[in-house]
Amino acid sequence: MLTLMKMLHLFGLMLGAGGGMGSMFLAMQARRLDGPPPPALAALRRRFGMAGFIGILLLWVTGLWMWLSVYDGALLGPAFILKLVVAAFILGVGIFGFVAMQRATPGSPPPALLRRLGPLSGVAAYLAVALAVLVFG
Repeated sequence: MLTLMKMLHLFGLMLGAGGGMGSMFLAMQARRLDGPPPPALAALRRRFGMAGFIGILLLWVTGLWMWLSVYDGALLGPAFILKLVVAAFILGVGIFGFVAMQRATPGSPPPALLRRLGPLSGVAAYLAVALAVLVFG
């Protein structure tokens, strides 16, 4: 069962990273355009955003599942707590992005706050992975 949890956790990591990288590349391309992005770019933005959000949710579900199964919910030190805080920030940005995507009309640009938080969540993802390696080896 632990092997299945780890596989799903890594799949969530890949899905989240792929969605985040795709969103970043689309944002870079959209900044180069004059006027609104073409419909194809707008559709891809929604799909990459959804993939990233599903990846984040999968990471949380499988991570909590493994933590409770293997460590009985014990706090594993300050690096683990910091990892949870960083992961909570990433989840918060993901929820904000998901809600913003659902409320936005197709083709409209993302909210300004999301354009500032997106790059920060990417840096936070690197930090979360580094902390996970530090805690779990």
